Amino acid sequence: MDAPQRRYQFPAIYFEATRLCNLQCSVCMAGSNQPERVRTSRKAELNFDEIRDLVLVPAKRLGVLAIGWSGGEFLLRKDAFDLFRLTVEMGYQCKLCSNGELLTRDRLLQIKEATGGKITIALGLNSMDEANAASRDAAPDRTLEVLDLCDELQIDRHVIVTIGKHNAETFDRTIQYLVDRRISYNRSPLVARGSGGEFFSQNAFDQRDLKEKFHPVLRRHVNGYVSYTPFFLSPELHAEVSGGIRNGTVPHNPPIGCWTGTWLTLNAEGDVSVCPVMLDVLAAGNVRDKPLDRLVNESDLFATILDRSQLKGRCGRCRYQYTCGGCRAMAYFHTGDYMQEDPTCFFEPVDTTTVSEHEEETNRYFKKYLMVARYVGLYKRPVRAEVPRPLPAVMQHPVQADAAPASDA
Repeated sequence: MDAPQRRYQFPAIYFEATRLCNLQCSVCMAGSNQPERVRTSRKAELNFDEIRDLVLVPAKRLGVLAIGWSGGEFLLRKDAFDLFRLTVEMGYQCKLCSNGELLTRDRLLQIKEATGGKITIALGLNSMDEANAASRDAAPDRTLEVLDLCDELQIDRHVIVTIGKHNAETFDRTIQYLVDRRISYNRSPLVARGSGGEFFSQNAFDQRDLKEKFHPVLRRHVNGYVSYTPFFLSPELHAEVSGGIRNGTVPHNPPIGCWTGTWLTLNAEGDVSVCPVMLDVLAAGNVRDKPLDRLVNESDLFATILDRSQLKGRCGRCRYQYTCGGCRAMAYFHTGDYMQEDPTCFFEPVDTTTVSEHEEETNRYFKKYLMVARYVGLYKRPVRAEVPRPLPAVMQHPVQADAAPASDA
């Protein structure tokens, strides 16, 4: 029987191209603080030719625009600079996710030269004080120093903030620091992947943390609109500005809400997943068995998770079922079912007519975010005015919900 003829499109790849690392972070998702796992991985690591032929070449057929190199510490690969050059030669945007420890002034200049300046340096920073040590084996002062160096050398910079109970009290201050310096950022949830599994039950954020500590900060700054949930964007507004462009049922142009449907992710051994934080635990297959585009287009995992009409529980009856989607990682790590409702979400919809009190605010900031998304290549105005295809299960005449208060549980 022939494989289904699906044609998905993804703007970005996140590629953990090595588990080798120079730090020993206690919650490392890649397990880079586990010597035996690193040794085993190194023997199976994709080489330069495999990365080129099985990932980067077929990624063109998936519409990929950007490659984010990560680890471990990607700079410890002996062919790191060859891969930088290959990335830009093939026309991709190049991003480096690094712990920053190896990023001296000279190294940054070398990276800038190798990529022709087409590089974004993304660093992890979970807190600006001692709270950072709960999750990262790196001093925040060193991270801030590298961010300043990037600014001085005119290198684009970005920050990834892993959120959990460990930084709930310091998150606002960290984000304000980034916003004041016009540094883009995204939140990434602490999950039970790799070494994080030992800390998940104690340190993962819950509904109250999300409602009171994280969400109010995330929704008021355009710099972080790249991805977070819950995302209370009017489906009608997104359909209007995007021209109805979707990946499966996941809204694109620009992508918003949950990461799944936007990212392709690979680990060092070539396994492909739907989200950076679900690598190693959910795999669609391995690029040594099928080139990336065939693997994705023929995958049951991608077919299911990109069909948000199949979402369950509150996510399946929510007005924002498509423009948010709920965090699929939180659903998976808390329930074992990646299509289940997101248990960390504080919104309690009665049905698809229930409107969040935060929709108007989200819509307002989203319109500002469109300028950012257009600048980085994630948004293009529709070529001509046309009636966009409506998203499934979205009601035409929603009503404001003041009878369904959000739960604090």
